[in-house]
Amino acid sequence: MFRTSETAYAVDRDGLIVAWNQAAEKTFGYTEFEALGKSCWELLGGRDVFGNQLCCSGCPIRTTAFNDEKINRFQIFFDTASQQSTRFTVSTLMLLNDAGNEAFVHLCQPETNSTADPERCSGKPDASNPRRALTARETEVLGLLHKGMTVAEIATVLSISPSTVRNHTQHIFSKLRVNSRFEAVALARKLSLI
Repeated sequence: MFRTSETAYAVDRDGLIVAWNQAAEKTFGYTEFEALGKSCWELLGGRDVFGNQLCCSGCPIRTTAFNDEKINRFQIFFDTASQQSTRFTVSTLMLLNDAGNEAFVHLCQPETNSTADPERCSGKPDASNPRRALTARETEVLGLLHKGMTVAEIATVLSISPSTVRNHTQHIFSKLRVNSRFEAVALARKLSLI
């Protein structure tokens, strides 16, 4: 159990909720008994700001975390027990217990004045044609990010250095006006860039 005032829950490799604190009970409206053992997507239905399902059996965030890659903070809409969709900023961390079992912890901070329909949020790309704004190499890197490849794997596939991959990734983020690979992939899907 977590000893934090932050809304927090943890999932295992399969996305099943293995820990749920009192702040999560208050924020989401589900008791620990109702939450434990359920999949996060079944309970919370997390979607990105464009309405794309993030909480799912193939969750890109969980997959990346269990591949030992760093996860940046991200924004997501969760459904509460009262069927209200609320926007959260989520920080994550990976924990190992003494038996070597992993738990992926979500620290969820509700945003003030954040109740909204994520389907109504508009895309953020600056350019009128985002496909034209990305270079061919950036589009290639974006496609490999979509496949869930790590920086090292992309570097190997493209025969470039990891720092060059990171530079391309930062340019993609800047051009699409996003903050993470998850937002970039979600927006790219929405705009049919990949």
